[in-house]
Amino acid sequence: MYIYKNRKITLESDIEIKINFIGNGIFKIKTFIFFFDHLFIQFINYSMFDCYLRCYSDLKTDTHHIIEDIGIILGNIMKMKKFTRYNSFFMCMDDSFILMSIDISNRNYYFDNVNFFNQDFFLIREFLFSFSKKFNCNLYLYIINYKNIHHLLESIFKVFGIIFNITKNKAFNSTKGII
Repeated sequence: MYIYKNRKITLESDIEIKINFIGNGIFKIKTFIFFFDHLFIQFINYSMFDCYLRCYSDLKTDTHHIIEDIGIILGNIMKMKKFTRYNSFFMCMDDSFILMSIDISNRNYYFDNVNFFNQDFFLIREFLFSFSKKFNCNLYLYIINYKNIHHLLESIFKVFGIIFNITKNKAFNSTKGII
């Protein structure tokens, strides 16, 4: 067992993440942003990673930078492991139906087709954007249908986990050799 870890300390926060990629979905997560904790647990559970996430911060100011920094730290950790370059997964969960695709190409781009404003989704978008930028991947999220925003956000993190569960067991190179 090898634990990958990364820590970021700023004037606003002190965040540390440790991940065992060959795990069982065991977690200890404390950000004190309880809904985000709930969502991040979905990612860990479905990725089958073991994870320790600890965050000390001034939540009175803003949760935006904390969630963004968690995406950055997670991207740093994911760079330490080889994954399959391409992967996509559809998920139908309750009233939400989504597609997420990833291309681990050493080029970053994030896209979603969301055309509504919701504060919770805005924060999740920042998490996914900062993750894709730091991990250097293309990450696409297509929301095909939803009625309940809670189910939608849960399904996004579940698919995010499933994609990494599938890709962690295989690593393919590009026809170019190294990307």
